[in-house]
Amino acid sequence: MLASRTMSSSRYRVHWWIDALLPVVLVALGLFAADPGIWYSSFGGAFLALAGPVLAGAWLVTFISERRPERIQGPRRRPPKIAAEARDTALAMLVAASLIAWPLSQWRLGRPTAMVTDLDAAGISTWTIVLQTLFGLVLLDAWLYWKHRLLHTRALFGFHRGHHAFRDPTAFASFAVGPVESLLTFWPLLILCIPAATHWAPLYFGLVVGFVNLNFYLHCGVRIGLLERTLPRAMINTSAFHNVHHSHADVHFGEAMILWDAICKTRLVDRPSTQPLA
Repeated sequence: MLASRTMSSSRYRVHWWIDALLPVVLVALGLFAADPGIWYSSFGGAFLALAGPVLAGAWLVTFISERRPERIQGPRRRPPKIAAEARDTALAMLVAASLIAWPLSQWRLGRPTAMVTDLDAAGISTWTIVLQTLFGLVLLDAWLYWKHRLLHTRALFGFHRGHHAFRDPTAFASFAVGPVESLLTFWPLLILCIPAATHWAPLYFGLVVGFVNLNFYLHCGVRIGLLERTLPRAMINTSAFHNVHHSHADVHFGEAMILWDAICKTRLVDRPSTQPLA
């Protein structure tokens, strides 16, 4: 059941403390790396490489979208919470950086990781890696969908409620989630530490860039007709589809794809009695 938005904030005090302490713990774990100096320099570089482009891209998308005359939720009733969105997105990038620092420092120490650039040298065909990646994407999207639904239960909503403060979001809210949700979202980065879990660098980084830009579109608050017509054909999420989650909350849980919403009947059309948030 969707956690009530009217509950006292004291109900979420434990969630707040866990979210506050988690980034400290994740960064402190670098002290136990094989070479802490390399880990912390990898962490710092990763944070700059993630937060800089993400925030810059969010600014550009917001600058353009806020000047569009027709918004999905209509004219804004109040100014967007851009500062809070940017703060939470930067914190999410810090969590992601604390995870990517492990395979990155492993690579800098000359140890093998899952990332390869030469498929022939790795003994893997292009078709094999493409099919493997597509299968992995479907599994990952299933995890993101069920993670999102679990975060809407009473026990866990305290870790997700901050994102729903952005009822009519901007692109700055694309990754504006708390540290626990960030960890649940980005933990697959640690798979890169396993050499046998081969990832082809051009395809992997292309998908990462695509995922970031998709999230910008999902939170920009406007529609682009061509994307709204074509993305659903590949079961990929759209701005109009995801915006319903921000306005209604207990439908449209898919993060990258709409596949699992269709399978699990959690689309707005499957729940016609669902009312928008006040």
